[in-house]
Amino acid sequence: MEVLLPENISDITLEQYIKFAALGDIEGVKLEKRKIEIFTGISKRRLNQVKQKDYDDMLNQIDLALSQDSEFKNKFTMNGIEYGFIPNFDKITAGEWGDISKYNVETETLNRLMAILFRPITDEDNFGNYKIAKYNGTEEHAKAMLQTPMNIVNGALVFFYNLAKELQQAIHQYMEQGQKRVSKHQTSLKNGDGMQPFLN
Repeated sequence: MEVLLPENISDITLEQYIKFAALGDIEGVKLEKRKIEIFTGISKRRLNQVKQKDYDDMLNQIDLALSQDSEFKNKFTMNGIEYGFIPNFDKITAGEWGDISKYNVETETLNRLMAILFRPITDEDNFGNYKIAKYNGTEEHAKAMLQTPMNIVNGALVFFYNLAKELQQAIHQYMEQGQKRVSKHQTSLKNGDGMQPFLN
């Protein structure tokens, strides 16, 4: 019996991952069998005929693939279509931002988040700059995005985590600077310095 095992994280689709994450509190042998079934396509009935050594090897290989780190990639090709990540977040639309906020990083809606972030590339120049299809909601690409390789999904999530961290730091610095300006202004008013122009 020939089995297609994921050699690395890029061999695992978002659809498989969503099914796996939905298993919830299942434990032990039941979880192992469902995991193998999801990531290899082997039915439970056929799995009972597999040698224990092969069974253990499959589980180890799946766990190894799932645990791999992923780098952010702004472009990838799937089913003959080249997809590009939103090229400029300064130009993000209210519709894109609203739906990103709505779907967030909930596992069951990750395909919809990917349909916002990655859209078909419509134009690209010699320098690697590209344009993506206009955003018209997630319906058109959400189903296709279930086939997105998990290295692409994880890379995008890492990018967002880092972006959120940088944004949080920038807000914190801005707040500190604002607090210093307010304190300086209050000190100035207490000393009467701020009133001098009006008194003159």
